[in-house]
This record gives sequence, C-alpha cells and structure tokens, in this order.
Amino acid sequence: MKNITSILSLFLFMALAFSCNKKNDNINTIKKLHKTYKNGEISECTYEDETVYSCGINAYDAGGVIYDKDGEIIGSCNYAWGTPDTICGELEDCTVIYRVADNIWGQAHVDKYDLGD
Repeated sequence: MKNITSILSLFLFMALAFSCNKKNDNINTIKKLHKTYKNGEISECTYEDETVYSCGINAYDAGGVIYDKDGEIIGSCNYAWGTPDTICGELEDCTVIYRVADNIWGQAHVDKYDLGD
C-alpha cells in the first residue's frame, strides 16, 4: 500500500508541476503586453479554443485591443469611437491576469504573473 501511495503522490506532484509550467507558456507575450498596458488591465481569454489577451489602458474612452498568443493584434474594441470588431463579443472564459492599482474601474490590483509595476 505504501508503494501505491508513493506512486500516486509522485504522479500528483508531476501533474501539478506540469500545470504550473503550462500557464506560463506565453509569459514572453504577457511581459510584452505589460510594457504597453502597465497602466491598465490585461485579461487572458479563449477565442476559438486559443488563448488570447484582452487589454485596455486605465483611461476613460480608451477602448481595448485583443492580441493573439504571439502578441499580434487581432481585434479592436473601441466602443466610444466606432464599431468594435466582432471578436470583442466572442471572447470566453476571461480572467484578469494584470490590473494596475488605483484604477478607474475601482477594482483590486491583480498581478498573477508577478510582472511588477
């Protein structure tokens, strides 16, 4: 029984290590986006089964931009100054991974990947 417990513990440890590494697959893209949106918000979303990033600056009427996993712009979501791209309404499972402190949204500071301010 002790061997089974040891094997299960090892398997659980390996699965946990793999999942921790997996969420940082796009860390270079995230760091690149943080340089632009240091004074704003970055959300990690899903679009057509791919990871994308919805970003906005901490300013009224600033609009937002959608980036693919490589940091390339794939959509613009500026509701105040024109018709937003269709993708803006098709993002799923969005999670804020970065948000500047003292923001216009009145929301808590978030820094999931320790990007720093």
